[in-house]
Amino acid sequence: MAESVFRFDRAELRLHARELRLDGAPVALGARAFDLLQALVTHRDRLVTKHELMEMVWPRLVVEENNLQVQVSTLRKLLGSKAIATVPGRGYRFAAPLIEDTRAPAAPPPRVVAPPASRGQAGNLRQGAPLLGRAADLATVAALVRTQRLVSLLGAGGIGKTSLASAVAWELGHAFADGVWLVPLADVAEPAALPLAVARVLQINLPGPDPLAALAERLPPQLLLVLDNCEHLAGAVAPLVERLLQACPGLHVLATSQEPLRLAREQQVRLEALAVPAPGTRETALAHGAVALFLARAQAALPGFALDAGNEPAVVEICRALDGVPLALEFAAARVPLLGVEGVRQHLGQRLRVLSRGARDAPERHRTLRATLDWSHALLREDEKKVFRRLGVFVGGFGLELAQQLAADDTTDAWDVLELLGNLVDKSMVVVDMASAVPRYRLLETARAYACDQLDLAGERPALQRAHARAMLAMFDRRTRMERLGLETVDQWMQACQGEADNLRAAIDWAVAAGESTLALDLANTAAEFMYEAGRYPECVAWMRRTEPLIDAGTPELVVARFQFGLAMVGLHGGVEGAERLRLLDAALATLERHPPSMVLVYALCMRGYVAGICGDLALARRTLDRVHALTEPAPMVPLRGLPLYIEGMVRRFEGRPHEALAAFTEALPYVRRHGDGRTLFYLQSNMAAVHHEMGHLDEAVDQYRRAIAALEDSPRTDPQMMSFALVWYAHALTVQGALHEALEQVRRSLPYCRRSVGLRHFAGMLALLAARRGRLREAALLLGCDDAARQRRGEVRTPFDVRTMKAVLALVGAQHGEERVVVWRVQGGALEEAEAAELVLGT
Repeated sequence: MAESVFRFDRAELRLHARELRLDGAPVALGARAFDLLQALVTHRDRLVTKHELMEMVWPRLVVEENNLQVQVSTLRKLLGSKAIATVPGRGYRFAAPLIEDTRAPAAPPPRVVAPPASRGQAGNLRQGAPLLGRAADLATVAALVRTQRLVSLLGAGGIGKTSLASAVAWELGHAFADGVWLVPLADVAEPAALPLAVARVLQINLPGPDPLAALAERLPPQLLLVLDNCEHLAGAVAPLVERLLQACPGLHVLATSQEPLRLAREQQVRLEALAVPAPGTRETALAHGAVALFLARAQAALPGFALDAGNEPAVVEICRALDGVPLALEFAAARVPLLGVEGVRQHLGQRLRVLSRGARDAPERHRTLRATLDWSHALLREDEKKVFRRLGVFVGGFGLELAQQLAADDTTDAWDVLELLGNLVDKSMVVVDMASAVPRYRLLETARAYACDQLDLAGERPALQRAHARAMLAMFDRRTRMERLGLETVDQWMQACQGEADNLRAAIDWAVAAGESTLALDLANTAAEFMYEAGRYPECVAWMRRTEPLIDAGTPELVVARFQFGLAMVGLHGGVEGAERLRLLDAALATLERHPPSMVLVYALCMRGYVAGICGDLALARRTLDRVHALTEPAPMVPLRGLPLYIEGMVRRFEGRPHEALAAFTEALPYVRRHGDGRTLFYLQSNMAAVHHEMGHLDEAVDQYRRAIAALEDSPRTDPQMMSFALVWYAHALTVQGALHEALEQVRRSLPYCRRSVGLRHFAGMLALLAARRGRLREAALLLGCDDAARQRRGEVRTPFDVRTMKAVLALVGAQHGEERVVVWRVQGGALEEAEAAELVLGT
């Protein structure tokens, strides 16, 4: 069969070999990314819609659209940003010029020829239980073992290396004339005993004074040798493997280990944990390997156990909390008959005590979760153990600079920490994430719990937690100062700090519990600015409410003012009603106005102008804006003018003056772009589209929404709230345009983003019009009542545009139903829960 080869720029794509080369060298490319590239190249003569691509790349699976965006971003990093063109709101097209070359396939790489004997005739393996969630890993490793003579399967203890290696070996049993043989090395204590351990399994006698030479001489010519658990003897296993490979050209070796053998011919495969559902994703839970394994093991322990709507959230949380580590999941499932799913979930904080019932026929090191970690920890040197336990103070990961700052001491400097961190990564005790330009590191949660226990045993935990909290404050303060001095943009500041939200929460929790009032309040004030930009409002409100009781008569007034402003800011979509936000802002401004003008004063005034507008106090909004415009006239404040102009446009929208709103937004645009604040830029451009909608320029509004969504898909600043607003506003414009089917599709797209942010009920007024236009009049009235109640809870009034939408809904409903019935429906709608609102909109 001819092989299709495509060339473009520096790249060469070989479809049948499933290989991408850059400058002649193979590139490591995930299966999904390759499938996406193949789909785009195959259909290069046309636009390929997102729906088509999702079907091609994830057939029969329901996955979130951001998975597609991630794969597109991966390909663009490799091929250049212009290789794949985005057609806003529609899909993608392969844009690079292609040269197609159809040729005869290259000769296959050398491989072992299968003997005519039946499978299982030679070797010591039996077919094991089916692997769950490892189909792709099985195919990848099996393909490598066929073509590479030494493959090392690397990963943390309990990650499933032995199970996968055994499955790979069984799969390849027919390809090795002398069979496949698994040699367990966990119980081999001395390097000198290694040749004997291999010989014993192969039933070979080793005469003479040199067992390794005798083994190399007597080894069968064509076999697959699986050396299981090499980590404690890696330095001795390496020369043994090298000698055997040199002596026996037909030998292939598959090694499992927590660290590599570091041989030149070694092909390393680092085994990741099983896939877990993303936060807020439950519809496809069973499609994830971690959930499937937990379910299978729970059913084995408790016949009749099933995944249902009642226990699914707890199962997903268990799988996420255990990082998808198979051994930990098996221990957790074994506890279901005693504790139930909810009981297991509640006891995860004590996982090293609770998850302690392994199979009796399991190796000793796999009888309990703690035993598994004890085995791995015992393989570390003392300086590696010190750094490992100190890294346990981080939550959700860390960067190199922070690791060096907290793990270094008088005997271990920052450069030592760098070297030791590398060792811990090699030994599978620390996971490295290379998805971004700057690597991040993390301990799996169970390993982190073990590290914290080691901190307690060493008596270091209180000091490390204090150092961690101070380090987080120093890092955020430094990045904030750089942004305010104009040394980096808001987007750069956010990208530098976006991975530290969990560390920030942990620092606040510790400072509050330890009674460190000054540190806790400083951290909370820093968190408010960061979490507002990250779009994580309710979470930060909860942090600040825990910190609020620490404010007393001795707290500096500027600290109090920053706290009041911060709480009002994150309270915008965080459950703090409008009147309270205004009270907080008034109190903060009373203090800030007594001090020299500052950026915080400008931001607080802008926030009061906006909150006053949405609460219906247009006179206060206008007075506040007059003040902030005057404040930003002097040259030092001019770079801040974009935000006041944006708020000016919003207030003019509230006043029912769309043309003047558009003028203010247009004037704000260059300032916001120069400031490098992608979040404000998105809301500014989206409100410009909304103004076009208000003025009846529907085609222009739809086009601008599509462009805004396309920009969000490619932006690292995008968060669920931004995407939910963009999609639902776009759906609203489509509704008025009459494209009801497409509008409904956009609402469906928005659901996972809404669940993780403001909720679909936030948009109930807009969605009521979609329901009414679809002839679902009762549902429309219920949604209108839902909007009534939501606005009352938030303390907000309808804008003139919202009033116009409401009147359109009432006209359609009122044409078929009497006023009294409509009133009853609106009252009933006020009690709608989130899931009920979604059902009403989607018609399910």
